[in-house]
Amino acid sequence: MPDKNDLGASEFHETIRGGEHVLIRRVRPEDMTLYPDFLAHVSAEDLRLRFFAHIAELSAAESDKLTHLDYRHEMAFIALDEDAGHMLGLVRLKDGLDEETAEFAILVRSRLKGHGLGWLLMRRVIDYAKEKGLRRVYGDVLIENTSMLQMCAELGFHMMEDVGSDIRRVALDLETSAVNEQ
Repeated sequence: MPDKNDLGASEFHETIRGGEHVLIRRVRPEDMTLYPDFLAHVSAEDLRLRFFAHIAELSAAESDKLTHLDYRHEMAFIALDEDAGHMLGLVRLKDGLDEETAEFAILVRSRLKGHGLGWLLMRRVIDYAKEKGLRRVYGDVLIENTSMLQMCAELGFHMMEDVGSDIRRVALDLETSAVNEQ
């Protein structure tokens, strides 16, 4: 097993549909300055689908929490436009109390939905979870977020119990599933 300090340290260079050159790497504290521009390019509807509530902007405390992680129990990967340096997307993973499961959350710029960026970020967080030795990754998704539910199904996630009348829990068993290549 790799050194725990090195988990998630790799950087990846990708090109997504639309031609953007993307760097995917661990979030750093200095990335906090990228959030206002990023969130300005995420529609109110996409923010609602991600946070399950209408929000205008993240508070300073919420932004700080997203960039200052306890790497023993949390990880976040950022996607950056390699040419302009803009934040294009983010995926987070937070360990459960059992330290065998972790919950993911993801958000990409609205104009990039359907360009493969979410897929790349999810693949990165799944690979990280496997490196870390986790057994399961899960997330809660609004049932109306059909594109997210479809992507999760394509990645091998299974629908679990309903968490509420309008929320589905999706889970990926990391020990038995082979994540599909794009």
